[in-house]
Amino acid sequence: MASKTKLDSNGRQGFRIRFYSDSKQREIYVQGIGRRDERIAETIRRHCEDIVKAKLNNVAPPPEALAWATTVQGQIRNNLVKWGLTDAIAPKLNTDVGRLLGAFTTAYINGRTDVKQTTKINYLQTKRLLIEYFEADKPLKSITMADAERWRRWMLDKSLAVATVSKHCKRAKTMLAEAVKDRLLSESPFADLKGGDESNASRQFLVDLDITARVLAACPDADWRLIFTLARFGGLRCPSEVLGLKWTDVDWDGNRIRIDSPKTGRRFVPIFPEIRKALDESFAAAAKDAVYCVIRYRGSKRNLRTQLCRILVTAKVERWPKLFVNLRSTRRTELQDKFLDHVVNKWLGHSGKVAEKHYLQVTDEHWQTAAAFGSLTGSLITNNHEPSSSSTETTKPSELLGSDGARCAVIANLVTPTGSQRSIAATPLGSDRYEATMTGGALRDPRLMAEIPSG
Repeated sequence: MASKTKLDSNGRQGFRIRFYSDSKQREIYVQGIGRRDERIAETIRRHCEDIVKAKLNNVAPPPEALAWATTVQGQIRNNLVKWGLTDAIAPKLNTDVGRLLGAFTTAYINGRTDVKQTTKINYLQTKRLLIEYFEADKPLKSITMADAERWRRWMLDKSLAVATVSKHCKRAKTMLAEAVKDRLLSESPFADLKGGDESNASRQFLVDLDITARVLAACPDADWRLIFTLARFGGLRCPSEVLGLKWTDVDWDGNRIRIDSPKTGRRFVPIFPEIRKALDESFAAAAKDAVYCVIRYRGSKRNLRTQLCRILVTAKVERWPKLFVNLRSTRRTELQDKFLDHVVNKWLGHSGKVAEKHYLQVTDEHWQTAAAFGSLTGSLITNNHEPSSSSTETTKPSELLGSDGARCAVIANLVTPTGSQRSIAATPLGSDRYEATMTGGALRDPRLMAEIPSG
């Protein structure tokens, strides 16, 4: 409990607020002994008591006390910060970086020196959508959770895919979480925002061997045959892993390829027979001093998707969604049926959980196998007519209320509403199975061969 004492002696006039925090006595002095000074002292006493209680119980202080501790100035605030009863004021709060959405997101993205350039580009896309909806001079503290949810719906109204919206929501969460860590916000308005399912199974497509052969036949040169083969049969990410592959990464004797992935690090992929053929062709056509397996697309302009679309037109193949991702998805699905999960994870550079969510597909072969396998599983199910135990009969009938409120007679594990004029097939929870019929208001049990009155 915090106490308030009036001081009017020894040349000191005012009020002293005293309380204990962290097993130590704390004191705050308020000068003056007038009524206004006393009201101020009482307010301080009440708020300090609430804050100390909240800290002791490890809960948030009452909003009124929290607002007071955040806005109070001078020596009182310095003491509260020193005693651990409130947080220090963040220096950024005095600048646009700490107050406005546009300046904050710009500073956050520029400060992410730990991420790749492609990740920064993704953050810039999320920032663009935030600014387009909220505007750059939107105060951070004025954004509510309802505003965040409306922003999500606004992106969906712009016909963005659910998976894309989900990614933008996650990036917004990450950025605004930094504002909480910097003590610019007490809580993030995006903390509880749900973006949606990122798997987007409706855009999955299985690039079967027939389509693969037609596309390879339409490829204009060895470079493109290697690009398509590495993505389709090696499961390499394109363009990053495909274009980054060097001839020094190919272990011809060990029959494996080293992949220095910019996303997941180093891993090794087997040289499958299809890959061996494409590598041999490209190696034969490469110059003696060639470094990279794919000679073309070494500059910044490397729009492989546009060229692949042209190849599909030549091959008379309809363009499928997510062109290169579905090549990787197809290979993951094929390998999953032949090798253990952890082996395929090592080869393709992602976890089984990620594969299940984003890559694995159900093929026609799976359905055909299931149809053939169903007859086998059905033949294994038999009915055991032997009693499960020697004491299966009930010695004393009991009555229960049915779902319609009618009285039910329970006899030999059989529950039947009395007075019913219909045939009833009853299967007890045990292994016994039999039929019971209702005729003329009486229940006939074929096992007991006795009539039981319905009344």
